Amino acid sequence: MKLLQTATLWWSFAAHAQAKYVWPAKSDFLEDLYAMQDGAIRFGFTDLVVPCGFNSGQVGRQLAAEWIRTVFHDTITHDKAKGTGGLDASIMFETERSENNGASFNHTLNELHEFVSPRSSGADMLALSLVASVASCGGQKVPLRMGRVDAVKAGPSGVPKPENKLRTAMSAFTKAGFTQQEMIALVACGHTVGGVHSTENPGIAGGKPSPSNKPTFDRTPDDFDNAVVKEYLASNGVNPLVFGRNETTNSDKRIFGSDRNVTMTKMKDPRTFQSTCESVFERLINTVPSSVKLSPPIELVDVKPYIDKLEPATKPSRVTFEGKIRVRTSPGTGRDPDTLQVSLNVLSRNGKRTTVKATRMFMGGGQSFGFFSEVFTWYQFATEFDASAGLRAFDIHLKSVKAKEAILDNQGTGGFPVQDGILLVQSKSCQSSTVQNGNLTVTVEAAVRNDLVDKSNPPVVQMAHKISQRGAVLPRISIQPSNMVVTKTKAGPNYTHYVVKIGVNAQEETTTFDLELKTKKGLVKSEFHWTNRLSSC
Repeated sequence: MKLLQTATLWWSFAAHAQAKYVWPAKSDFLEDLYAMQDGAIRFGFTDLVVPCGFNSGQVGRQLAAEWIRTVFHDTITHDKAKGTGGLDASIMFETERSENNGASFNHTLNELHEFVSPRSSGADMLALSLVASVASCGGQKVPLRMGRVDAVKAGPSGVPKPENKLRTAMSAFTKAGFTQQEMIALVACGHTVGGVHSTENPGIAGGKPSPSNKPTFDRTPDDFDNAVVKEYLASNGVNPLVFGRNETTNSDKRIFGSDRNVTMTKMKDPRTFQSTCESVFERLINTVPSSVKLSPPIELVDVKPYIDKLEPATKPSRVTFEGKIRVRTSPGTGRDPDTLQVSLNVLSRNGKRTTVKATRMFMGGGQSFGFFSEVFTWYQFATEFDASAGLRAFDIHLKSVKAKEAILDNQGTGGFPVQDGILLVQSKSCQSSTVQNGNLTVTVEAAVRNDLVDKSNPPVVQMAHKISQRGAVLPRISIQPSNMVVTKTKAGPNYTHYVVKIGVNAQEETTTFDLELKTKKGLVKSEFHWTNRLSSC
């Protein structure tokens, strides 16, 4: 996973509640994963489902289909009346059940593993996995929300099986809150890609069980299209759950025809199929326990800053300020990346403003690419400021010969906030490469502005420890504080340096941490730093 330094640096008590996107946002990491799939900067999350038929070099696998199937199996045991279950990643505790036979579920969870964080639960990553799979295979945009909470134990059983009678399957969908028409659509949309593994269901697949013997649900298993519908209605298809030799396991046939083909006939129209799938898949991933409140849909951000480094410079009286600006230059935005000029108007704590130019990144053409022809162009900046004057915020200026100049002030909140009260000293922080007692040691150094130093309130590192769970692929996250102590480093007239060494599970080496400092004005934070961005020590 190639990570950007997306640490948010802000005064928590001054956060603004806005309907529109305001930076920084808790959704920034998920938005990054959803937005960028290729190019100069990418995260690698969707590498396993792009292209749609990708099998990771393993015969018979199609990861996009596996990701969609995992989401369905995790969600369909929801009990709407009781408000329990749904998309909560409880399937990580349920993979030994006969209704979840096969290795695909643990494969999927393992593929999401490194991306689980305090801002991206396993359940949120499952939701994103469905959204990404549908997009990669040619489906429409499925709105993505965040806020799902991971279960701590297995949920009830009840995933419909191919041999179940129609009333049993309908009962499961009804219990989960889905109508008969939604049941039909969910099965059709879920079975437009992939197929049946003979090694897991030899009685359905037929022939000699082997990884290569995998009958598909339609003749276009790598395309999110309505071939599965048309082949069913024409009585000329390959779906082993419709045209199988054993009527007992022809569950798709029973479900598709349960309303006398009314829903399937409507979905014969390609546009209706796509819009219906978008709707029912959104319902599926938004089916959560009643105690969970999801965020508004995450929208792609037009202009988004990233702070890569903010720390005392080599010269003690200066502060290094480096980062990038990501500008959406997709068709229809009116922004020409070849003529676009980007700059920052930086406001210091003393009220002085300074213009900092951002130049287009050279590496990889300076662009990242996403689903649905999205293009993002990168502009990077690097400068130093007087430490005593400090930093407070910045506006972003966009200027192009083909568009009007735009001044972005973070939705009128006073600019994109920067706090220099507590800084991660990235150049002196590191993660060990040697395992001791099952742990790696993370050394975190921070600099606290001298006017905020309080011996009775030292800075704290809030480390997101990933705790391995018995019988589950995904970890449990436990946020644990560690007090920092003053270093012997001579830090100059503006900052006092602190350090702490923290052991983290060697099997869960990629995690995040926050820096916190209690002050008379409130809590100062430097948030969401990734341990694998630190140098090795």
